[in-house]
Amino acid sequence: MKPESNPNPCPWYLRPLAWVLAGVLLCLVGGLYARARWQGRLQAARQAKAVAAGGCPAALGRDLVRHDLFRYQTRRSLSRDFFSRGEAALGDGYLYLVLARSKSPAGEVLGLFTHRDYNHISLALDGDLDTLVSYNGGEGAAGPGLNRESVPALARREGACLRVYRLPATAHQKRIILRRLGKINQEGSGYNLLGLVLPGERRSNAMFCSQFVYRMLKLAGLAYFAQDPRQVRPPDFVDQAPQGALELVGEYARPGGWRGRVGPCRPAA
Repeated sequence: MKPESNPNPCPWYLRPLAWVLAGVLLCLVGGLYARARWQGRLQAARQAKAVAAGGCPAALGRDLVRHDLFRYQTRRSLSRDFFSRGEAALGDGYLYLVLARSKSPAGEVLGLFTHRDYNHISLALDGDLDTLVSYNGGEGAAGPGLNRESVPALARREGACLRVYRLPATAHQKRIILRRLGKINQEGSGYNLLGLVLPGERRSNAMFCSQFVYRMLKLAGLAYFAQDPRQVRPPDFVDQAPQGALELVGEYARPGGWRGRVGPCRPAA
């Protein structure tokens, strides 16, 4: 089954908007830099300066206009193989969460506002993480929205650091999630990038990664903390977990590769 997506760059008539958005973001980052300097928070000031100098606002501005605000851009992105693997994993007793940190433009800019290191989360139905899936901005032939992911692809990103957790889940609960994934896959999806900073998205299948994961957990009766899905951020799944709710399975940080339950996950310099 071929995915239907719209990964092409923004139309020519929207390109000026990209520079407008980039300018707005640059002003916001500049404001954060000035406030941090005035308050004597030198580390925060250096971080804001590095984000601006690295071109993150411009890259994020270009990316924003790729996201259609009126229609879903991705349909049938999950193949029959994905659903076959999901069915086979229903009885293993766990659902898996992958918390990731990388230096993507969106992650770098949003980190200045949230003051949180980890900026992406995905879920999987199987312990080998072959059914890893989340909402993202789309890479390569994938459009913004619901997409299959992989640990090697996430780990190749600059500054990558992954932590994998599992939580107990029955076959019935996992089937509920798998069926909802199938429904979204057919109806279409879009990435709610603006929703990370501005509430108000009304399309049911337009979400960002943590919003998606929380909604899946809540749908299946697996949500272990109460929060508005639009306000949930990736680190919340660990920071707000009651003791014993999650089990750390392993970590990944370049160049060390996959590790078992060891010390803190530190990305390569």
